[in-house]
Amino acid sequence: MSSTRLNIHHYASSATSHAHAAHSQLVFGLYGSLELEFEGRGASVDSTALAIIAPGDEHTYFSRDGGHCLVLDISPQQQLDGLNLNLAAQQRLLEKTTLHTLTPQQGSLVRSLAGVIKEQPGLAAAGASLLLASLLQQPAQSGRLPMATIDAYIDSHLAYPIEVGDLAQLARISHSRLRHWFALELGCSPTDYVRQRRLSSARQQLERGRDSIALIAERCGYGSQSAFAQAFKQCWGLSPSSARQRVAQATQNNMRARANSLQGR
Repeated sequence: MSSTRLNIHHYASSATSHAHAAHSQLVFGLYGSLELEFEGRGASVDSTALAIIAPGDEHTYFSRDGGHCLVLDISPQQQLDGLNLNLAAQQRLLEKTTLHTLTPQQGSLVRSLAGVIKEQPGLAAAGASLLLASLLQQPAQSGRLPMATIDAYIDSHLAYPIEVGDLAQLARISHSRLRHWFALELGCSPTDYVRQRRLSSARQQLERGRDSIALIAERCGYGSQSAFAQAFKQCWGLSPSSARQRVAQATQNNMRARANSLQGR
């Protein structure tokens, strides 16, 4: 039986140390940051980074701000269905503990998959395949969609309706081909991808700013706060106000821990 798993982890402020005997762990930053220490080195995993933890390598981790990460557990020798990857290259990637910087397209894929697997957990295996293909740069999985152009258009039009036809025009392909390549490269439909970018932006604004929930909802294309709250909870598993409170509480806990540490010196 395959030990491959793909899910979203939320990390606490208390430090924990352990090792994974039988599998590698790939930790993709989503929101907040995850602090890691391995091989005597410290590293921070945010939305632009990936940490690969090799089997058997002990590591310590904690988050100062309630960080969320997309986590893939996989054996270096596990051949995933639907991929024709070089197994030796996969083993080289997964058997060394390292920190990587994600490309913009890889970051988009991670954010998209995070939303998809929360709504449709059965797609986790396909998501794991897409992530590995992206990291190993399988030719069949890259270069089909102008994701930088598409992302820039979506991000600059979050407050407005975005149709599949708009994205198809940007990519200079038909509606049906656009849907085909989105499913193949990103594991979701164009509509799902747009919704995920709206909700990703909303979460960043909630956690990093002080604007009202109603204003953030409007900026991200939701006509009512109730519709926004429903979509947000469906995607992230908590309400907009809870997301904001969680970060505030984590910040307070971190400040309290620092104060206690200083008093103990």
